Amino acid sequence: MWKWIGVASLVVMALTLEACAPKSQDSCGFVQNAYGERVSWKADVPVTMYLHESVPEQYVAAIVSAAQTWEQSSGRRLFNIVTSPRISGPNKPVQDGKNVIYFMDTWESEKLSEQARTTVLWNGDQIKETDIRVNTKFTFYWNQGKSNSAVNIEALILHEMGHVLGLKHNDQGASVMATYLKNGDDRTELASQDTVDLKCEY
Repeated sequence: MWKWIGVASLVVMALTLEACAPKSQDSCGFVQNAYGERVSWKADVPVTMYLHESVPEQYVAAIVSAAQTWEQSSGRRLFNIVTSPRISGPNKPVQDGKNVIYFMDTWESEKLSEQARTTVLWNGDQIKETDIRVNTKFTFYWNQGKSNSAVNIEALILHEMGHVLGLKHNDQGASVMATYLKNGDDRTELASQDTVDLKCEY
């Protein structure tokens, strides 16, 4: 009798937990949490992003332009780029509740081929903080200074901002979220799939 009651209780508990568990979603190109939910800022936009003092002044306009490209596709404001005052202090990301872009001249020796990296911290299915670090071991250009031996900084930041929004790598078609960005590749316009994915959350 007691054994049967115990099993029944476990079944009821399991059904209750299943009913309370979040429902899995199609990824739509977004990172997903352990429950299969898309991870994003939800309604908590625009995302305020600060520039560390290490960011070269000549690339500030490229950063603003990259943010505007995402916004034009979503039809809403997604970013608030704070160009002044700059964030000062150590040139490395810290978990401080701020979203910051850093240009770093030190990089892990085993990851020197990495052009940039975005760290995303989330709770449940909502992003709480992101930081972009750009590897200055690479040579960059923007606008009129095209070079086949350098990286288009706007294209690179556009990609990293996709990660800030919660998007993962997408190597299909001409997505700006493709894993690799070749030297001289002016990939500064969203592919149609990028726009479709973006609108799943924004």
